[in-house]
Parts: sequence; structure tokens; C-alpha cells
Amino acid sequence: MAESLEVTERTVWRWLAAAERDESAAAEPGARAQSRDRFSVTPEVRRLLALWKGNVAAVHRELIARAVRGEGEPPPSIPTLHRAIQRDLTPGERAGLVGGEWAARKHDLFLGRCHVVGGGVG
Repeated sequence: MAESLEVTERTVWRWLAAAERDESAAAEPGARAQSRDRFSVTPEVRRLLALWKGNVAAVHRELIARAVRGEGEPPPSIPTLHRAIQRDLTPGERAGLVGGEWAARKHDLFLGRCHVVGGGVG
């Protein structure tokens, strides 16, 4: 079976174990489990990322402080926050948060291939 699916035997055994635990895993072997309540980047997290210049640890501390004051839900873990930011923000958005507009523009495709050839007008 593993050879026909071009995966290792261990992978097939892992898929079978997952299917025994969760029927939905049997429908799509190898698919990652998707939680309906998966954390995603909210507009408020985006504002905090801008305020803290992309510093995820500082954003996490701010979210914890707000939760302690009763101003919101407890935040996800830092690794979960990192994954959501990686998934929900483009590389240009992430670069722009840390390095500003010029850093974000390095990821912009507009005029990305234009360059002057020959150094002058002929």
C-alpha cells in the first residue's frame, strides 16, 4: 500500500491510527486536522503588530495584559500566534511591520522586473 501511494510504511500506519481515532481522518488520509476554532489574525492583532513593529512576543504580552484587565479573551500561545501570523499575513505585510514601507515594497511585484539596460537613452 505504501509503495503504491508513494509514502513510507510508517506514514500508512500513522494514517490508520488517525482514522481509528477520528472518522473524518479516514475520508482524507494525510490531511491535517482542521479545528473550527482555529486562531486567526484579527484586526486588533494587526494593529498591535503595527504598534510593536512585528514583535510577536510584545503583542502576546499586550494581549495577556488586556485579558487580565478583562478587556478580551486569553490569547493563544506564542507558537499559535506565530503560525497564524505566518499563515494570514503576506511576506510583504510581515516585512512592512518590521522594516516599514520600503521593506514591504521589496515584496511588491509592481515594476519588480523593470530595470535600465545600457545606462542611457540611445
